[in-house]
Amino acid sequence: MTIARTNITTHKHHQTLPKELTIDQTQTITVGQIQTSDIVIKQNAELTLVALLTKGWSEIQKLNFHLEGENSKVTFIAIILARDEETFPFETISNHSVRNTNAYYYIRSAMFDKSMIDYKGNLIMKPEAQITDSYLAHHTLMLSKDAKVNTVPSLEIEADDVKAGHAATIGNVDEDMIFYLESRGINKKQGQEMLIRGFLEHDLKKIPNEEVRTKLALEIGNLL
Repeated sequence: MTIARTNITTHKHHQTLPKELTIDQTQTITVGQIQTSDIVIKQNAELTLVALLTKGWSEIQKLNFHLEGENSKVTFIAIILARDEETFPFETISNHSVRNTNAYYYIRSAMFDKSMIDYKGNLIMKPEAQITDSYLAHHTLMLSKDAKVNTVPSLEIEADDVKAGHAATIGNVDEDMIFYLESRGINKKQGQEMLIRGFLEHDLKKIPNEEVRTKLALEIGNLL
């Protein structure tokens, strides 16, 4: 007799991640800070980890994702609103050791004042990790000439049937769009806040849990 496994969707809100975490079902977790952690994703399990970051830290923190089961998936979304002299040094390591695993990393940052981000993203695919799909993107909106951002993507691919890619952009607020909003009766400050909010909220649609999407959109709006 075959016993079918029910795939349960849960959501947990953590202030911080534990040092070790095992995911064996579908989960969405939100955090307000990144701390070094080893996260194991088992067969048929799916983790959506969302970090809304406004307070920095001094020492580099590492998120080690271990995709150890076939048909496992992780989606990491980091939304960083960096002000003052806050610093955000962190690293994500995506370890793929079996067939048919998926990992997607989306980082969006709005940089004010003298804030700084130092990020490294590693995609590691062992010879056994065939039919793997992994992607890393870091998009930054620079709102101060004194802010700094450093992004280093790293790909270590030993399998030959995989998809792996990365992207990074750094830009400023679109002055033409600000002008357009002003012509519609929206002042410059409000227009800038609207554009920053739209930029930071872009990846929220990748969160499967509607309640989490709504809550994070409200939080982002309150921070601007």
